[in-house]
Amino acid sequence: DPFAKVKKMIKDLIVKLMEQANKEADHKAYCDTELATNKQTREIKQSEVEELSASIEKKAAESAQLAEELKELSDDMSQLRKEQAEATAMRQKEKATNTVTMADAKAAQVAVQRATKVLKEFYARASGDASLLQGGGRLDAEMAQATQEPYTGMQSEHGGIVGFLEVILSDFARLEAEA
Repeated sequence: DPFAKVKKMIKDLIVKLMEQANKEADHKAYCDTELATNKQTREIKQSEVEELSASIEKKAAESAQLAEELKELSDDMSQLRKEQAEATAMRQKEKATNTVTMADAKAAQVAVQRATKVLKEFYARASGDASLLQGGGRLDAEMAQATQEPYTGMQSEHGGIVGFLEVILSDFARLEAEA
């Protein structure tokens, strides 16, 4: 029967079209699923890009801040080096001055020792006679009368000029020991 063949062909065509429709529906469902997944992935990746961009901007700002701090610290270091050089120069100048002062102090110490020795010898000799007096007649008589008592100068019981010179000597010795 020719109609049966046509019917069979139509049925086969309908089955084939239904299979094709099912395939297309499956394909469309797959595409929709993939599009949704891709959209979600794009949104996630876009969010990550925005976070990374914000992080980059933050790190760039921190870098700029650190660069400014580095510049300030570098300026501070150069200022400290300058002040250190000035202080070193000042210390060297003070050392030179101190060296001269110490040399002067040693010379003065020797001079004070000699003066103390001369005064002690003078007072020792003067207590027995007026040996430093120059002859001159009337002056000799006045001096003889003035020297009835042993001459001790204007010494007080606290040491007078000799005691004063001994204090100066001890000060020079202490200054030398401290330096």
